[in-house]
Amino acid sequence: MTTFENPHLIYAPIAGRAELARLIAAAGGITITESVNMANFGSTDLQETGESKKNYMSPSGMPLLQHGDLKVSQSGAIEAYMASIAPRYKDLTQQQRAVDMMFMGIKEEILHNCAKAIFTTQKADKDKAVKDVCALFDKWGAVFEDQIPTEGFIQGLPYPTPADLALLNITTAGYMPFGSARKLAQYDFGKWKKVTALCDRVKADENVSKYLSESDNTEANPFGM
Repeated sequence: MTTFENPHLIYAPIAGRAELARLIAAAGGITITESVNMANFGSTDLQETGESKKNYMSPSGMPLLQHGDLKVSQSGAIEAYMASIAPRYKDLTQQQRAVDMMFMGIKEEILHNCAKAIFTTQKADKDKAVKDVCALFDKWGAVFEDQIPTEGFIQGLPYPTPADLALLNITTAGYMPFGSARKLAQYDFGKWKKVTALCDRVKADENVSKYLSESDNTEANPFGM
């Protein structure tokens, strides 16, 4: 059985449900390895090794994570684990971690609805898909704009935490499915000035900037959408 000294992420060569985990690792100072294979989507076994995804408590879905003897599925669990072992985040309080996890959950809710719009709804009714995406982004954009700070980061720290990274993922860094949904609806997050400014500050962080400049998956669009 293969074990990994560094966290090993298993997904596809897109942003999707793995991008926030990648961002947390990069921003938090964790070196990870990855297996990225589109053929693993929907399969019950990993194509590279033949290992059953059941070993990760997954019937077929991804992302998956292996770190030493640990094997887990579900993006929220993987994101929370990455944040818990990241050197940069070692001093976060339980309250701060709760806020980060709240934003992780919001990201997942928006991701689900974006994926539904681009992969399902638009096949039957493109106009409805556009309306759904605009309503979704308007609903959450208004909440973000009202609640996030004018300066600095969400947790009031001198560096971005997973809450900030989740907002970046939703609005900027991650073509599939967020960017594809924005493209479909011709939606511009620029109308939310505080959101845009915060995401610019997150992108300017040295660790985040380096990750975004080197990532092959963040803006990948293998579906041609």
